[in-house]
Amino acid sequence: MAEAHVHLKLEGVTVVTFEAGPNKVVFRVHQNLLCDASIVFKAAFSGNFREASERSMSLPDHDKDSVGRMIQWLYTRKFELTFPVSSETSGECYMQLAKLNTLADKYDIYLLKNQIVDELFDLTKPPRNFKPPQISVTKYVYDNTTEGSSFRKLLVAWYVYRIDLKWYDCDTTKATLAEVSQDLAIDLAVALGVRQKYPERPNPFTLPSTFYHEEPPKKADEGYA
Repeated sequence: MAEAHVHLKLEGVTVVTFEAGPNKVVFRVHQNLLCDASIVFKAAFSGNFREASERSMSLPDHDKDSVGRMIQWLYTRKFELTFPVSSETSGECYMQLAKLNTLADKYDIYLLKNQIVDELFDLTKPPRNFKPPQISVTKYVYDNTTEGSSFRKLLVAWYVYRIDLKWYDCDTTKATLAEVSQDLAIDLAVALGVRQKYPERPNPFTLPSTFYHEEPPKKADEGYA
């Protein structure tokens, strides 16, 4: 996949401030990078909003590590997790990806969301063949992303195609699904029904990760509100 263009004209560009988490950890980033990546940030820093006049934005619901990874990605189109992903660290790595995705989802940074999907998709392939994220991660994703989220769709496929279907017959499965989200239960029911109805359809994990990519958001003059 070709790397997206990063607009690195930095001389004379306005710098804006983020305050992340309850402790208001300060990050500074060039405004043009934010506006190039996100129509939400562009609207906030270019319109008649407080953020535009103060050149700052508070992100109290997002931890400093996630905000730092987002900013790292803005400049390099790469992000680093705290640990290399392995079977021993997968739980924490999944959660870090989920939190970064939540930030990208909230501010509509679709290229970052797609890159997170690519990373997750890679974990399903040999030689890793990792299991789906833990229930705590799945709950976090469903609590903090919007309907149609690429992360949600990939999670559902993971549960439908990459776990033993005996899991659905376990005594604890119903309680687990109820604990996570009614939306997850509905998504799984639909996906399992589709798999049963169309057995000839290819396993989605045999397709490229772009199958789960999101499209660019509409611009204001194209009906975005």
